[in-house]
Amino acid sequence: AKHYSRMEIVRPSWENRAYLGIRQMLMETVNQKSKDKSPVPNMAAMVLKAVLSDDRYPASLYTDTLIRIRAEQGKVTCGRAAIIKAFLIQNYKWKEGEGCMGLNVECKEPAYVLGRLFAILEFIQKDANPGINTTIRDRYFNSACTTPASVFPVLIKLKNSHIKKLERESGGTKIYYEKLLTELMGNLAVEGKGTGFPRRLSLEEQGKFMLGYYHQIQKKYEKKEDK
Repeated sequence: AKHYSRMEIVRPSWENRAYLGIRQMLMETVNQKSKDKSPVPNMAAMVLKAVLSDDRYPASLYTDTLIRIRAEQGKVTCGRAAIIKAFLIQNYKWKEGEGCMGLNVECKEPAYVLGRLFAILEFIQKDANPGINTTIRDRYFNSACTTPASVFPVLIKLKNSHIKKLERESGGTKIYYEKLLTELMGNLAVEGKGTGFPRRLSLEEQGKFMLGYYHQIQKKYEKKEDK
């Protein structure tokens, strides 16, 4: 019960699985397009043992999930997000994630906020260029979640041109995004130093980045479904 509680996460409307079994969890760590879809040997036994004894999850479950997301240029599925959330709570004792299925607007942790910011910058690009095939996610996601300081200044510059385009087409959309950006950038501000983009994110922080990104995206789709 504790394991499934940690795994609880907001899901897309088309996702009809209420729970992820051990096998389904492990499938999130492998390349679905490869002939050999076998996860790391013994991982199933280690995960099951952790679940039944309410112990720490094996590190390979987390690292393989992060590696798979990076290999697919930021494809954070609800299963992968659930694994990250559960691992952060159980292994890293992340209090912010407990009881938090969806977007946590109160969370001020830089990595989580950066993930949210990246999602917003991607929304702006998509809204300014409807039908675009390749977004900033395809090109910048991996470096954004590992070395933010080297990438986010570039993304902010790109955003400025997209915002100008949005202003010409939809002033209300531009105002909505600028308000969101101001709030997120304010959370990243360091006193006397301006915006604080960390130079490097640890494995723990990379997970928080991906979770922030996933939560922000689900929030956007949630609003569309409500309408």
